[in-house]
Amino acid sequence: MSVNLPPQGDRPGAHQPAPNHQNEERYSYLLRLWRSGTDRAWRASLQSVQTGERHMFADLESLLAFLVEQSSSSKS
Repeated sequence: MSVNLPPQGDRPGAHQPAPNHQNEERYSYLLRLWRSGTDRAWRASLQSVQTGERHMFADLESLLAFLVEQSSSSKS
């Protein structure tokens, strides 16, 4: 399946100025989702783009709890 995207200049937000990142905290992850086991429950992993560290989750609730913790613990 292929998707045809409009030229970059025609996309909403394509010409926005670059934000100031000096005081910005960011996390980037590669998210993988799959079903496994006899219960066919969703499993997940997050791999940090910055460090390569991988976090495994037995269910989506654990994934969400991790993301909430990451975002709330980083507030200063």
